[in-house]
Amino acid sequence: MHRFGRNLALVFVIGTVAACGPKPPPKPMPVPPPPVVFVAPPPPVMPLPPGGAASSTKLPAYGADGLRITPNRGLSREEAIWNFRSAINVAALNCQGPVWGVIAQNYNKLIVVHKARLNQANTAVDNEYRKRFVGQNALRVRDTRTTELYNYFALPPVREQFCNAALAKSQESLTVPVATFADYAVAGLTDFDNIFLNFYDAYAKYEIDLADWKLKYGQTTASTPPVKAPTAG
Repeated sequence: MHRFGRNLALVFVIGTVAACGPKPPPKPMPVPPPPVVFVAPPPPVMPLPPGGAASSTKLPAYGADGLRITPNRGLSREEAIWNFRSAINVAALNCQGPVWGVIAQNYNKLIVVHKARLNQANTAVDNEYRKRFVGQNALRVRDTRTTELYNYFALPPVREQFCNAALAKSQESLTVPVATFADYAVAGLTDFDNIFLNFYDAYAKYEIDLADWKLKYGQTTASTPPVKAPTAG
């Protein structure tokens, strides 16, 4: 009986000692996530003129037929033939390098292969100007318009497209029969002019996109300095 009592007392003492031992450390509090800071995304990049064109580029006006007015619009057949020759001539002067350099060689061959038809066109255009500009120095008027035409064909933003087209057409024209050269030249001039018309359409879209960008984001930047088109000699 006394032995059982001692054992019970021992168990009680052991239990009491265990209850008085060190308590386990509290569980660490969870670290709160960092506060969310809203950063507004930067505005889209401001639209840029196509082909690196100057922001001061002036687009040709539309004619009564709804098409843009260019030096190659409203021409007689003979003047269209001559303007085609002028396009190849400008390319021969302005398109240099190992690939485009052959255009000058092709042009020199072109004016020999199709000499008779080109001379016919040139004479006819002289006569057209004399009839249209009676009492004026008609040939000087033609020279002035030829300079304008050369500057038109030398527009920097479309130089690559123009030179590539001139390379192809200067080669093709050497294989065109003399009898069909006039038709080829008239169609070729339209192809050349479309390069510039496509650029004008792209620039008009750029102006719309730029105005929309400024309206949305209220930002402006300094204008791109104007690029002067090289003048073909």
